[in-house]
Amino acid sequence: GRRIVFDSNRKGHGDLYQKPSSGAGAEELLVESPQDKNASDWSADGRFILYHSNDPQTVRDLWVLPMEGDRKPWVFLKTSFDERLGQFSPDGRWVAYESNESGRDEIYIRPFAAPTASGASANPAGGGSQVSTAGGIHPRWRPDGKELYYIGPNGEMMAAPIAATGTTLELGAPVALFPTRIYGGGLNN
Repeated sequence: GRRIVFDSNRKGHGDLYQKPSSGAGAEELLVESPQDKNASDWSADGRFILYHSNDPQTVRDLWVLPMEGDRKPWVFLKTSFDERLGQFSPDGRWVAYESNESGRDEIYIRPFAAPTASGASANPAGGGSQVSTAGGIHPRWRPDGKELYYIGPNGEMMAAPIAATGTTLELGAPVALFPTRIYGGGLNN
C-alpha cells in the first residue's frame, strides 16, 4: 500500500509509472515502449506487476514486470488472441485473465512462475484452463484463492470454485450470484 502503479500517455503512448501512495516524492518511469500499456495487478508479495500491452500484430498481450533486480519486463502470454486484465492468485501461483480465444470474451487461468536464472520462461506455452462457460470479463480472486469472480455476459456477478493442489487446478461450475448495474452488461467495448 505504499506505492501506486499507473499508466500515463504524456509521451503519446501509455507507459507505466509508480509513485508513493502518500503523493509525496517523484514519479518513477517503470516501462516505456511505443505500445500502450495498462497495469492490472501487483502480486501480493510485491515482486511482480502484471500488465497488458497493445501490440499492432497480436492485439493485447500479458506482460510481467519484476520489481526487483534488473526490472526487465517479460512476456507472460502472447498469442494472436486478445489477452488482458490479468490477476495474480493470492498465493501468486496462478494468473486469471480475460481472452477472446474461444471467439468471445471468457475467463481463463494459467500457472505463473518467474523465468529461470538463465532467462528461460517457466510458463507453459499451451492454453489456459477456461473458467467461464458462457462469456465473462474482469476476473477477481477471492482473498483465499478458493473462488474466482467475474462479470457474466448479462452483467451478473459470477463465482467459480477453484481448488488448487500443487500444480493441479480443479475448476467448479460457475454460478450467478446477483445482477449488477454495470453499464453494457458483461460486454467489453
